[in-house]
Amino acid sequence: MQKKLIALAVAGLASAGAFAQSNVTVYGVADMYVGSFKTDGLERSTKVESGGLAGSRIGFKGVEDLGNGLKALFTAEYALTLDNNSGIGDASVGSTQARQQFVGLTGGFGTAVAGRLQTTAYDWQVKNDVLAGTAIDPLNAVQNKSFLIGSGSGALAARASNAVAYISPSFGGVTVALNRAYLTEENGVSGAKDNDIANLISVSYENGPANVGLVWAQDRSENPIDGSAKVTDWALGGGYDFGVAKLKATYQQSKVENAETNRAWSLGVGVPVSAAGTVIASYAQGKLKVNDYTAPVALDDQNKIKSWTLAYTHALSKRTTAYAGYNQVSRDDAIAVKDTDAGADSKAFVAGINHKF
Repeated sequence: MQKKLIALAVAGLASAGAFAQSNVTVYGVADMYVGSFKTDGLERSTKVESGGLAGSRIGFKGVEDLGNGLKALFTAEYALTLDNNSGIGDASVGSTQARQQFVGLTGGFGTAVAGRLQTTAYDWQVKNDVLAGTAIDPLNAVQNKSFLIGSGSGALAARASNAVAYISPSFGGVTVALNRAYLTEENGVSGAKDNDIANLISVSYENGPANVGLVWAQDRSENPIDGSAKVTDWALGGGYDFGVAKLKATYQQSKVENAETNRAWSLGVGVPVSAAGTVIASYAQGKLKVNDYTAPVALDDQNKIKSWTLAYTHALSKRTTAYAGYNQVSRDDAIAVKDTDAGADSKAFVAGINHKF
């Protein structure tokens, strides 16, 4: 009887080991803040919002070992809007429904995936912008809607549907990433092509405390007769950890064919002031041209928009962070940068809690 029990135990362990080869991890972020907002010409408003330090989300990811160094992987990650009566990935309240969802293979050759992806342009800003992904990011505030490279401002920016990507292995700290997205797919009518295609290429280098990244992106139509404009971006960013401070900087340019050229740059620093606390300061400036994209009103050739933020984060534990920050945006003219932008100077103060699980 004892031998039978031992045999069953061994069989159970072997079975568990087989199932362990395909594992699924549940992860996410729960982030809530209270904010006071004032835009010139409008009344001050107080809001309880989700996603101040990072967007609230829930995700599932898994890896299966296929043998010979080859693995299958998948990720399915969806937005959470914790302040509303909404479900997972509810875009009706203004959130991004599916942040990313893909399946692919990884091995010695690198990683290849397909699905809805966070682009290499998004990865560039997260790496080189000290306040990327926050509700008070100065760089995101000055990026015009034409920018393809960013954490959420452009027509492509952070995420792309109908996309494929390849990420190379690291060669002495150098990594190359290629993205291609069919933002609108062929309609097949009379053989006409109506694809809006985005191509992105990035090269990044990391060595100890230093990093630098260069990314190029282009959104073009295969059927330019419809009046679509080709948009081409490039961006350079880098950072260095001095121990007593982390410094990050970016510069980017977006050119809309036969229309305009927009530029933006940022400089940010994070300074640890205690074992748990960090003071963060960031400044960004953009130059916008021609129209505001929401009305055919000609503007001056060079309209500057400036933004700065002073913030503080305090780690309550390895997974929970309290934060507070003040952001200000000022413009040379009443130019609307984004569809939801009032096109006026604005100020915001936010304070909240971020918890990772």
